[in-house]
This record gives sequence, structure tokens and C-alpha cells, in this order.
Amino acid sequence: MGTNPNKSFFSEMAAAIFLRILAQINRLRVVIGLFVAVVTVYGLANLLEGDSDSRFGGNNLDSPGARNIASESKIVRTNFKSDTVYYVPFGGKWVRVEIKVSKYVGSMISRKMLLLLPGWNFADTQWCTRTRVCEEASKKGFDVMLVEMGKSVYMDSVYPQMRADYRLFPTRTWLWDSMLQPLQSRGYFTDQGIPEDPIETATGKVLYQSLELPIPSFVMGLSTGARGALLLALEHPEAFKGCAGLSGDYNPLLMTNDNLMINCLGKYEAFPWRWRGTNNIQLRVDSMAVPMYLAHGMADKVVGSNQTESLIKALASSKQFQLLASNHSKTHKNSSLVRYTLTKDAGHDYAFWNVAGLQALDYFNTLIMD
Repeated sequence: MGTNPNKSFFSEMAAAIFLRILAQINRLRVVIGLFVAVVTVYGLANLLEGDSDSRFGGNNLDSPGARNIASESKIVRTNFKSDTVYYVPFGGKWVRVEIKVSKYVGSMISRKMLLLLPGWNFADTQWCTRTRVCEEASKKGFDVMLVEMGKSVYMDSVYPQMRADYRLFPTRTWLWDSMLQPLQSRGYFTDQGIPEDPIETATGKVLYQSLELPIPSFVMGLSTGARGALLLALEHPEAFKGCAGLSGDYNPLLMTNDNLMINCLGKYEAFPWRWRGTNNIQLRVDSMAVPMYLAHGMADKVVGSNQTESLIKALASSKQFQLLASNHSKTHKNSSLVRYTLTKDAGHDYAFWNVAGLQALDYFNTLIMD
């Protein structure tokens, strides 16, 4: 049979095209290799250099691939220097953290920290977009910390009976261990200051070589975030100078038919010890030592105001808490250990949380001034 010239021509063309593609792939591999090498060298250089303030500002850390700055052991700074976004891993995904730095800190206004916790499935940023709390906190010298908690109910653990989609969101144990405790090396969430270099003077006063003293830290939450705020303060009293709960649920036993609690703890009839355990704030009031502000709308149809009213009564009945309250009043002329507001016509909404949040800020200020 004769040779088909067209077939031969097309075969040669296909071969030539294939060789060109291979050449392009090889060039691409070289480029990718060089890019990876540069990135690796840059990363190693940064790790060897340690902390640099400019790397924590603006949008330098605004992607899930960014390093977890909260857990770096070499960080020793008193505070963040500029607005910062970074990510911390939980359960195979990244949790977004945002620090809004106060521009008003100076000789007349000292730096403070305010952790704002969102409610169930609420955007953490709504604290700033739907209330004036962030704005007013900044004016008072608070750095504001927002954490993307999603559908978290601020439990201490992920239980086997917990609904599958709830398990995807952080617990309060993770919030403390992975998010807040590492920031103690920057002076936040501690009453000890920077721990690396304490010096005791002749008079017994403890100073620090870098003069990096602890930054007063506070926590405020709304709805389920309120229970998160009070639980963090209850379990880590050394970390917070004050806490606030707005429209919170503090005693699961008052809502044993609530689907949110059932989907987290399992049914009460099957697991009563969980409903009475570490997630029940009201049954732990004897251990509450951090000053608190409580607020609830009496027209709240989502979380009944009986949650806050019942907690207030439990605090009043606790001999241990009342002893602390008495001692607190001796050193704090302008603030009580607990302050609360029950608003007759208020509901479970941002209109109420805006007003109550601003009142909580005023309360926090009295704790600082005293």
C-alpha cells in the first residue's frame, strides 16, 4: 500500500505540537520550582527573625493559609499595633479572628481589650455593623476582638450525641486553649503581664524589664454568646476584669425541651448529668468571681428573661458570691460585683443589644476607674 502524504503530514504536526507542549510544561515546572523556593526561603527567614510588627497589620494575614500568629512561641509584645486579621485551625478548617485596634489610646486613655462573642449562627462582625458597641469601645481605648464562632453553643466538649453539623464549630475549650491563652504572651487575657521577665523591686513591687504590664481584658456576648462570655469568665477569672451577658441562657434545666440544647447535650432524660454539669452556669454561681453585667429584654420570645432573672436570684442566694460582693464593694466605690438591667418591652434583637452593650461598656469603665 502507498503512503498517505496527508496522514504523514498530520502525524508530524501532532508530534511537533506534543513536543512544544512538553517544553511548555517543563518551563512551567521550573517557574513553579523557583516560586516555591523563594516562598520557602522567605518563610524560613521570617521564622528565624521572629516577630515583626508590620507582619501583623492590615491584610497581611487575611487568608486561611496565613500563619497562626496566636500560637507562635516567640511573640513577646504588649499589643497589636494595627488592625489585624488572622486564622486559627479548628477541626480541619480555619476560624477567622479580627482585631480592631483603638486609635484613641494615649496619655488620657489606657489600652484595654474587649472580646465580643456572637450568638448562634450570627456573624461576629454584626457587633460592629448593627450596634455602636465597637465604635464606642474604640473611643474608650478598647481593642476589639471578633471571632467567627458560627453555630457554636460554647460547650466544653463535642459530645457523641451532638448533631453532626454542630460539631463543625468551636467549643469554648478550644476558644481558650487555641485562641485566648496564646495571647497572654502579648499581655492580653492575663493578670500577670508578660511572664518572661519579671523583676521584683526592693519594695516588693513586681515590674517587667520591658514595662509590658497586663492589658485589662473583658468579654461580652449576646444570646448564646452571653453564656460563652460568662463561662469563660467563670473558668478563667485571671483572664478577665469584667464580663457581660446580653439575653443569655444560663441554665439548661429551664429549657429541657429546647432543640438547641437537645442537639448539643442529648435529651435530658438520657443525659441529665450533662444538663447539670459544667455547661450549667446557674449551678456554678459559687465559683463566679468576675464582675458581671447582665441584661435581658422581658419581651424576649427566643430566650426567656427567666434565664437572667433566675441567675440573679441564684447569685443573691450564694453565700460565697455575696462574700465576694461584699469585699468588692470595699475596694470599688463606683461599681458592684454584679449589675443588671431588665427592660420591659425589649426583645431578642440588635436594637436592645445596642443599648445594653453600651451600658455594659459604661460598667466596664467603672471597674477600671476604681
